[in-house]
Order: sequence, then C-alpha cells, then structure tokens
Amino acid sequence: MMSFEDIAKATLKIECGNNSGSGFHFQKKNIVLTNFHVVKPNTSQSVKIFSKTELGNHTELELLAYSPENEFDYAILKTKEKLDEERVVLEPKCIIPTRGMSVCFSGFPHGINDLLVQTAYVSGPFDKVGFYIDGSVNGGNSGGPIIDMSDMKVIGVVTQRRYLTPIDLNQVNRNLEVIYKHFQQMGGRAGIIISGVDFGQFAQLISKSFNIFRNILEANANTGIGIGYRIEFVNQKLKEIENE
Repeated sequence: MMSFEDIAKATLKIECGNNSGSGFHFQKKNIVLTNFHVVKPNTSQSVKIFSKTELGNHTELELLAYSPENEFDYAILKTKEKLDEERVVLEPKCIIPTRGMSVCFSGFPHGINDLLVQTAYVSGPFDKVGFYIDGSVNGGNSGGPIIDMSDMKVIGVVTQRRYLTPIDLNQVNRNLEVIYKHFQQMGGRAGIIISGVDFGQFAQLISKSFNIFRNILEANANTGIGIGYRIEFVNQKLKEIENE
C-alpha cells in the first residue's frame, strides 16, 4: 500500500504569479490537479504556471481545463517537461465521503517550501459537492489531495478553510485590501507637510502596517476545519478531455 512518503512524491507546490498553492499528479505523471483559484492569473493575465517538487525541481504547466471557484474550483494541468526524479501518481476513488472516515492530506501550507502530510477525519458533508475535514488547512494547502487512509486513493481536493467567527474574516481581508491600496496611492503622491508631519510618508507607513496586519490575519485565522471537493467532478472532466 502507498506510504506517506509516496504521497509526498505525488504532491507539488503550484505557483502562478503571486499565488501559491498545492497540486498532485493524477492518473498520469504529466497530469496535475490543483484549485482554479490558485492558477486564476493564468486566465486573466496570461501569467505562467509552475510546479515545484519537495526536492526543488521546477517545470512549467499548461492549463487544459478548469471549473470556476463558485462551482468545483478545479484546474487540470499538463506538465511541459518531464521531472527528473521519482514521482508517484494518485488514483481516484469516486465516493461520497462519510463522517468518521480517516483521511490524510498533503501540501505546502502558507506557501512555505516544506511539504507537510497531515491526518484528519471527515466531519460531515459540505453543500452537495464536498465535505468537511477536521484538519489544519491553511492558505497554500489549496489544491492538495485528500486521501482515504484505507486504500490510499484520492477522494477529494483541498479547496478552502472554514472561518467560524462572528466576523467574516474574508470580508475583513477584502476591506483591508481596499484600505491598503488607498493609502498606497496617497503615499505615492507628492509629500504634504503640515506642522512638520510628512503626510505622504505617514500614508506609506499606514499602508505597510495594514499589509502586515492583513498577512498576520490570513496566516493565523485557522479553526482546524477544512473543505474539500469530491474528486468525481474533476475525474469526469478528465475523461471528457481524453475522449475528445
């Protein structure tokens, strides 16, 4: 049976501009899956997509097909070059995961270069397309595989983490982004000095502070609850591509 080391050899770090997530080899060594939101800049700004292994080997990826974030949030990619190291391919298991299933998931949380494989349990269904896991899913885990521990087959793709607070932290993050850009623009203008205070520099300082606060909020807002989308949706799309 496949080991945790094998799962690590199947997992990749995915980079697209400033976006960073995880991905994995699926059914073939040259096919890679991740989340669409990780590689979205490729469709809007033609930003190149790259994968990196735990050993640091890179290869460029081509986007074959995707589903928007508000649907299944998957992206099917193809490697442009062969990776010069041993890699492992994950096989699908198209089921509806049930509560109590023992699973593991892998990826590069927070965009770090260290690959982590973690264990969790399926906690319950999410909408009609996914399921909750009680693992510490963080930014950077997006696009990584969720694997059934009983046979080491992939049952889902890590999609997001669940915020359970009175305040919608996603909305807070969006508001901070607007404020950050506003003060950036103010700081870029000619300095306005009143009573010895340079308000241009002051605006720059505030914009940097908001950016730091936003990054801290993003890095630490983890409730130990993650969401995965079932693998059957992307598996069906891949079959359609192969039959074209």
